[in-house]
Amino acid sequence: ARRNVSAGVLTAALAAGVWGQVQAVGYVVGGGALPRVVEAKYSAPWAGYHWITRWVRYGDVVMARMYPSRQIPAYGAYTVAPGYPDFFLPDGGRREAAVRTYFGAGVSRARRLGVLRTYHVRWVVQRPSDGGLPVGGGVLRRVASGPGGQVLYEVTR
Repeated sequence: ARRNVSAGVLTAALAAGVWGQVQAVGYVVGGGALPRVVEAKYSAPWAGYHWITRWVRYGDVVMARMYPSRQIPAYGAYTVAPGYPDFFLPDGGRREAAVRTYFGAGVSRARRLGVLRTYHVRWVVQRPSDGGLPVGGGVLRRVASGPGGQVLYEVTR
């Protein structure tokens, strides 16, 4: 009897584990191939920032807002401000202020250029609504488009 109870508990635990991980099957076969009840639980994989890696190299500095700054370092680039609090970075507060300055409304062109120079920024990832330097001002060159309207710009000077 004890063996039957153990087998039943094991079966229930395995079934719960399979149900908890069933959406991972969707990454392999695609969400549309899953049964409806499972597809409702499935979430599409995040797009990531692999689309910038054709141009952005390991060690390059990228100006980006908070969300991209959390993911871009996974591809080898540095961001001006860290995506997460970093107590090992002594000037983290200044870097966060620099990002706010660059993307801030009403900030002069000279101040934005100063931020790019100070942190040796080679690339900018932003959406058109983010602010920052205008395209066509001789500083940013559009290189690629990514998901969600994000654009990769090369800093040309």
